[in-house]
Amino acid sequence: MAYRNRELVDRGFTNIKSHVKNLDFMISRGGVDLSEFRKEMKNLYDKVEDLETLIERESSHTNG
Repeated sequence: MAYRNRELVDRGFTNIKSHVKNLDFMISRGGVDLSEFRKEMKNLYDKVEDLETLIERESSHTNG
């Protein structure tokens, strides 16, 4: 994997961890607004999809 893409993947995982921590915090504080929680879940899902696309694209460049 190219160095630049490696950095993007690392940043992607860091970003995902941050979203998971935020979701955990939202639950632990109690009384969380469901729409806020769903919005954060969607943001997390979008980040996972972005990272998946980046990895797939890099994989296709190295294999193809």
